[in-house]
Amino acid sequence: MESELNLSMFRAYDIRTPAEYLTPELAERLAHAEARYFREILQAPGVVVAHDARLTGPEYLTTAASVYQASGLDVYYLPGATSTSHFYFTAMQHPECAAVMFGASHNPAGDTGQKILGPGVVPIAEHIGPAGGLDCIRELYLAGASGASTHPGHFRAVDSLGDYLDYSLSLAGVAPGSLEGVPVFQDYLCGAGGREMALAFGRAGAMLTPLHYAADGRFPLGDPNPVKDAVVREGKRVLSQGDFLAGFFFDGDADRMDVYGSGARYLSSSFVYAAILPHIRARFPDEDAAVFADLKSNPLAVMQMARAGVTVKVIRNGHSQIKDSILADPEVFGAVEESAHFYEAFTLGSQGPFATENTLYLALLVTRAWKEHPERFEELFELQATTSREREWGHYFPNDGSRADAMEEVLRHFEAEGALAKTEMDSGMDLEATMMRRGLPFDIDQSTQVAENWLQVCQRISQSENGLARWEVVAARPEDAREAAEAIRRIVASHGGSAPHQG
Repeated sequence: MESELNLSMFRAYDIRTPAEYLTPELAERLAHAEARYFREILQAPGVVVAHDARLTGPEYLTTAASVYQASGLDVYYLPGATSTSHFYFTAMQHPECAAVMFGASHNPAGDTGQKILGPGVVPIAEHIGPAGGLDCIRELYLAGASGASTHPGHFRAVDSLGDYLDYSLSLAGVAPGSLEGVPVFQDYLCGAGGREMALAFGRAGAMLTPLHYAADGRFPLGDPNPVKDAVVREGKRVLSQGDFLAGFFFDGDADRMDVYGSGARYLSSSFVYAAILPHIRARFPDEDAAVFADLKSNPLAVMQMARAGVTVKVIRNGHSQIKDSILADPEVFGAVEESAHFYEAFTLGSQGPFATENTLYLALLVTRAWKEHPERFEELFELQATTSREREWGHYFPNDGSRADAMEEVLRHFEAEGALAKTEMDSGMDLEATMMRRGLPFDIDQSTQVAENWLQVCQRISQSENGLARWEVVAARPEDAREAAEAIRRIVASHGGSAPHQG
């Protein structure tokens, strides 16, 4: 039953699967289940739909839209290849509706998937959302739920791009021409971000050098994932040879943003967030304001975030869980993941807050902040250089038991070396990961003192790929980071784990 119905496509955060496993019949079955959930559980009058650059997107979208409409739901369609952030903004314009983005982010070209939202732009994921969220959709899908309405919904194409550009530029404090002559490099990896970025940065007057800006769902460079060296090799060469203030690499649906300085120097996401947080903080003046930083964030970057006058709380990984946690904690107005995702509690007019992502606004804000305070970014580059990072990598395991044994042995190894472990957020919610720290506390503020040989190791089970576990290491000394990563790989190998995997 599981293989016939492709139940493995229901992931922790969204739906993700090789397209060959989501046949036209199963795609229609899934759409019927979603229509029942939207209409009966969420009481939504309509659905916003969009697709990213993937070649299969139009087919899956039209199949689902037809089912939604026949079920009595109005359909609001964004034509053409669309970024996830543009899709989120359009959902903000229709807060009474559900919304579905058809795409698969940074996955291989042959994959497909969906990101699902409820009214109010709230995430629908495993255990998240009314009646269990994605769990409820899965049960309706299993039951083969369907039901046409005697009053089909209306179909409307919506052109929200101009509003989205205006909103993002205004939020970033970037007026027309205010980035006049600022040299910026961007590589979209043939994904969906090129159109909006080129239009917005052009309006701002930036001297933009774009690469792979035309959406091409074949993804000829390889998986549209800025972590993969082969995919960003050409872009990094262009970036290193030019005289740019800043460089950006985006993933396939343009909700991830890796940031570089001149000479192709990479600035990790936690330091990027520390650089722009004072600008964001100015719009959230509450004395008790807080932000989330995921457990992999560089501790020195967390200290810099605290300098903006906020409390920095540890958060688990996962975009749906982070957004849900922002909505649940009125003190928190934003969040950063070291995987290059940034979140905020946005408002639109009198509507909101909407805990979601807007990478266009963030790219504009980073560029503006860099232009106005180049010394701030240089200080953060220098601070980052005092640490050593083994960016997150993964290993596949033959079964769940061997993966669990390997992760337990890794934990015991670092505890024997003096590390303490944290598995829960301060709220008591499970991190669904283990953070291990030696020589620094779990609660960090701007005055925290750290040991000369501090070390942080994070491990977690992947929620989007079967049989995969992930690790990341950051340390004060290169030799400590290197030795920690080598120890993990030795332990993994002894339990049948694969060679290192990035992506």
